[in-house]
Amino acid sequence: MSQTIPELQTEVRTLHAEVTALKESRQQLYKQRTSCRVTVSFPKNNTPEAIAEFQQQTAAFGEQWLQQLAEIDREIQAIEKQLQPKEAVYNYKQAELDKLLAGEHWKQVEYDVQTGEKRLQAQARRINQAAALLESEIKALKELYDRLNPSYSEWYEQPTEIVEFAAKTIPYAFPSSNRLILGNKEIEM
Repeated sequence: MSQTIPELQTEVRTLHAEVTALKESRQQLYKQRTSCRVTVSFPKNNTPEAIAEFQQQTAAFGEQWLQQLAEIDREIQAIEKQLQPKEAVYNYKQAELDKLLAGEHWKQVEYDVQTGEKRLQAQARRINQAAALLESEIKALKELYDRLNPSYSEWYEQPTEIVEFAAKTIPYAFPSSNRLILGNKEIEM
């Protein structure tokens, strides 16, 4: 039996509906059985004829009540005979579906891990390329500063700092044994 997941899901839904319907029918019969009552009306007088008629009616009602209970019990047994194998098949199919879904889930997780790792590495390379570009631009700014700052100091006739280099690091992705670490790399100036 090699069924696809959608086929098995359809079959499991159908079996679940059938099992649920059988259980509901059985529950209705249980309720019907517990609400099955015999109403007894005692005779208004205690004459032997009234007592005899009461006993006949009580016996007839009792027999009818027992027949109703027996019929309900037969219906419950018939439902139980249908329910047990249907429930067994449902449980088996549900377990098979759960196994297939778990297998699919783990395949997806494996795929996500494999492709995710490649995507993380590519993104880390882009970050490091941007960091290298940023570092070279900062170095170019420092060189420009080193050339121009003496002229500014001379122009203002006092020591002048036209650029303050407060940033000493840039973001950088460092590879580790089992992860990436997004940290800071010192700018080499």
